[in-house]
Amino acid sequence: MSSFPRTVKGFLSLGPSRFMRQLNNIGDTKVGTLVGTDKFGNQYFENLHESYGRTRWIQFAKEDSFFSRAEANASQVPAEWHGWLHRMLDAPPTVDKTMVAPKWAVEYTENLTGSPKAYKSYNTTRPKFQTWTPKVAKRA
Repeated sequence: MSSFPRTVKGFLSLGPSRFMRQLNNIGDTKVGTLVGTDKFGNQYFENLHESYGRTRWIQFAKEDSFFSRAEANASQVPAEWHGWLHRMLDAPPTVDKTMVAPKWAVEYTENLTGSPKAYKSYNTTRPKFQTWTPKVAKRA
């Protein structure tokens, strides 16, 4: 829960639409400088005037509508930005290139479990048991 002056400052700097979107998605209003954007369109912000542990945050690309809270999850953050968000790296990946993926690495994708694009396995063996269907005689 933020203080009243901080909330008013957030409303004035963000505007009513983005202010309400932030209240819905993260439950607070945050104002900061844009540090960078990843290949998925997620935006990363930093505000050094916040309390420790709340200075860096992400605005997911899929948060375009007011009712899109369930679409954002932590697997949408690439490894290099995860390191910056959790203070493993001091400089963002746009400046510090220590977390560059090797040429042979597979391109990063988010975890699709629970979505329509999730992997569904199928059985390739014959069933060992046959299902039983009772045969009922008609009553007289």
